[in-house]
Amino acid sequence: MNYTFEMNKDVLIARIQAKRATVEFAGKFKEDLIKKIDESSNKVVVNLNQCEFVDSSFLGALVAGLKKATMKGGDLKIVGLQHPVQAMFELTRLYRIFDIFENEKDAVESF
Repeated sequence: MNYTFEMNKDVLIARIQAKRATVEFAGKFKEDLIKKIDESSNKVVVNLNQCEFVDSSFLGALVAGLKKATMKGGDLKIVGLQHPVQAMFELTRLYRIFDIFENEKDAVESF
């Protein structure tokens, strides 16, 4: 698996452990993320610090997770964007809908 989930207090942390977050695992990640939000917490942090590339299907999974979290009164925040991934967030204007942080500690404390 290219990602893990962990609880930090009442915040669900998803860590993507792949250099490329692409369609190969975006569907399964989306499914697992939504299930975890239903079962665990509507406060979510997705750590992308190991990712050097994300494609549109993975970005769609993040948007689906954000939608699910906000429907339950929470939020989904992003951590650790490397330059190419940050460029993709800017190109798609997703930086406008996600709160983006440098590290997990700041993201967790922002809740």
